[in-house]
Amino acid sequence: MCIGCGACAAADPSLTLELDPERLLYRPSHASNAAAAAVCPAVQVDFHGLEEQVFPGQQSTPYGVVDTVMLAQSTDYDRNVKASSGGLIKELLLELLARDDVDGAICLDHVEGLRFEPRLVRDPDEIDMLPGSIYHAVPLDKALQLLREHDGRFVLVAIPCQLEGIYSYIYTHEPLLVSKIHTTIGLLCGWLYSHHALRAICRFKGVDFDQIEEISFRGGGPVGSLQIRTPDGLAKVSRRIDFSYQVAFDRSFNSPRCHLCINHSNFLADIVVGDAWLPSTVKTRTGISLLICRNPDTTELVRRMRKDGRLRTTDVTVDDIKESQKRQVVFGDFAYAYAEYRMEQGLHTPQMVGPNRSAAQLTGRRTVEEFHKDLVRKLELQGQRRYRYLWVRKATVEFPKLAKRYLNWFFVRILRVKSLLGVRKEVSREQVSIFR
Repeated sequence: MCIGCGACAAADPSLTLELDPERLLYRPSHASNAAAAAVCPAVQVDFHGLEEQVFPGQQSTPYGVVDTVMLAQSTDYDRNVKASSGGLIKELLLELLARDDVDGAICLDHVEGLRFEPRLVRDPDEIDMLPGSIYHAVPLDKALQLLREHDGRFVLVAIPCQLEGIYSYIYTHEPLLVSKIHTTIGLLCGWLYSHHALRAICRFKGVDFDQIEEISFRGGGPVGSLQIRTPDGLAKVSRRIDFSYQVAFDRSFNSPRCHLCINHSNFLADIVVGDAWLPSTVKTRTGISLLICRNPDTTELVRRMRKDGRLRTTDVTVDDIKESQKRQVVFGDFAYAYAEYRMEQGLHTPQMVGPNRSAAQLTGRRTVEEFHKDLVRKLELQGQRRYRYLWVRKATVEFPKLAKRYLNWFFVRILRVKSLLGVRKEVSREQVSIFR
């Protein structure tokens, strides 16, 4: 269940994160103690307690603490295109780094090959050189290490489970560290994948996995493409249309904890950024972000950037969080049901009850049982690196489900319709006409 946040390594310095040779996910180097287990998001997360610490005095909702929700886009065309979304994170970093009370930003950066890790960025000129979203497993332990080692106040860019681990560690072991966090920019998370996913796509496309020099999962406009560079050249794979991509980035390639995650909306981040998958936004030439400001300060930050001509924004509602990301993700419909099933089976299950639990409509037992059975089999095949068998399986047994996904894609991206019955009023085209 490890997601590589590194909270355990901060609690127990004898631990390091290493890549499991079979699962191809990061894990602690050895069994540790109660201090490490107490801060591990794969053991438990006290969302209620953490929300009260991070957002004191603010009311939580099934969407977490929410001040405003917007659609937004950078006015910098190149930055926007490179992000394949709104280009918001880099715009926010540039704005915050210009402030006197910010001493740097802790962001994910490329080291070599598939290796990425957090580093401290102080120079605004370096922001546009940072990579975009990274979907495969990477060690994230250095973020906490940087916070502990450097004086000052910093912006932290993080995925949901990474923030869970960081805040759990801080409030349990080093509460003074919280004063070093100026603002947290969170990603709307769309799953984390093991390195098996990349090995599979490389095998399908004839790319030498061991020779990967650079990798990018986005870029070039909305949705973007997976781009893998080796000494032999650059391979590009469509993230929406390509069948092999659908096989290699099937949910069975996720970290096991992703199947139980009820926090894709990043409840603990001050400001949350992700793709706005809405019918009204799909025809943009670059991309539009969904932006959740969880406190008045971040709302004011975005309003000021709009006034200064850095951003285009339009206000929307919390309903658009659900419509953009799907209710089963936002409210944990499947994750809560799967957690109940695993506990009944005596399988290790992280203890997590988020603010969205009251809104969850649990997925049916039969669906959960079938998913678990398929997952166990697929993980066995991945461990044996029988990726071609998974390709054939997707083309035969699983093809009806895949066809349904393509049909949904057709309705949303081509016909711009998400609710065939018209049960919800979409964001108007006039409202998004300000965007490119």
